Amino acid sequence: MATTDNVPNPEQYGWDFEKRGSVGVWFMKGWQGFADEDLEAASEHYRERGSKRDVEATLAVFGDATNLPKETQEYMGKEWSANGEYTGVEKIGFVSSGITAMAVKSQIDVDGATIESFDDLEEALEWART
Repeated sequence: MATTDNVPNPEQYGWDFEKRGSVGVWFMKGWQGFADEDLEAASEHYRERGSKRDVEATLAVFGDATNLPKETQEYMGKEWSANGEYTGVEKIGFVSSGITAMAVKSQIDVDGATIESFDDLEEALEWART
């Protein structure tokens, strides 16, 4: 994937990005709580990549081993809500096989966006595309 100088390159961090149609998908892998640098880079990448015209909805996918301490959830609530506002997307989804997606969703508040949680990526993609 080509990136510009101002967008963090996922290959340098513990997360990945793919675009599936008009949906931007961030794979947070087996996130055990990233170092601040990784979390800030993911946040910056989300803002810059999610605000491009070719992205109409976004999904963050958390792996089975994901463990989000309270401080991380609070950070995500504040920063990722602001990021969602910045991107202007209408749908923001979170995916995990456990309660992580639901926990993150409960922290996010973005005016004008529908926010959902899912336990299946394909179901989330179908929702994001409609």
